[in-house]
Amino acid sequence: MTAEHRRRTQAQRSETTRSKILDATVQCLVERGYAETTTAEVLARADVPRGTLLHHFPTKVDLLVAAVQHVARRRLDGMAAEMAAAPPGAEPLDAFIDAVWRHFSSPIFWAALELWNAARTDTALRDALVAVEKEIFGTLRDHARELLDDDPRVDTVVHFTFEVLTGLAMTGIVSGDLASRELLIRRWKRAAAILLGRRDPRTLVENPRRS
Repeated sequence: MTAEHRRRTQAQRSETTRSKILDATVQCLVERGYAETTTAEVLARADVPRGTLLHHFPTKVDLLVAAVQHVARRRLDGMAAEMAAAPPGAEPLDAFIDAVWRHFSSPIFWAALELWNAARTDTALRDALVAVEKEIFGTLRDHARELLDDDPRVDTVVHFTFEVLTGLAMTGIVSGDLASRELLIRRWKRAAAILLGRRDPRTLVENPRRS
């Protein structure tokens, strides 16, 4: 085995271990929340020696900042998969909104939400989140442009979609009202189509019997 191959193999093992620790951190964020995502809990879930964790992440801040980036990569991969899974013949705008909503209904979004909440009082987390959220929004915008053409209004619709569905996901934590949520998503689809000039504004409100 050459020295270069040994270095490459060692780097691969190191990356595998790092990913294992970060996956355990994400799992803990989803199941236990930020407050209970402790080093001890992550160690138990990752099943690695304490020294190994400290080698990769000397402090809890290091671990959680890395978790921000890890969550972002998984969110980007998940959104790309959702966009690619749109059924043939689906209306592009509806397919885009459905894909974003499925993402906001996924466990990886709940991990991101725990980190957002913690970032309110943690400068290091906030700085890391600002960078990754810009990347996520940029990728989302690029996917939307592919689906919806290069309409100058697309950026605004993507931004509104991101904010509307984020808020809807958060209020759903408390209300749990699935019927109301589905109604609001349908209404947002119509509103977005109106913003893009693809629908008559008078059709924004559904027939009450079908709402």
